[in-house]
Amino acid sequence: MRIKVIFFAELKEMFGSSCLVDIREGATIQDAVHLLAQSGRFPLNAASLRYALNENFETPDKKLSNNDELALMTPMSGG
Repeated sequence: MRIKVIFFAELKEMFGSSCLVDIREGATIQDAVHLLAQSGRFPLNAASLRYALNENFETPDKKLSNNDELALMTPMSGG
């Protein structure tokens, strides 16, 4: 199956706005992040990311479906 990954904040500056990822059926958000990291796209700590799947914040164990849109962002800071 194929998903679209969108990058925000400093990730967008590093990797561009988005990419398409082919991933196995039944994969989770965590699987997608690991796949991106293994491909050398970005060396980062996945635990420091926030995830939104189809515009809803989710946990890393959320299962993906074909044509999902996964947004990856660094934690927000400020006050």
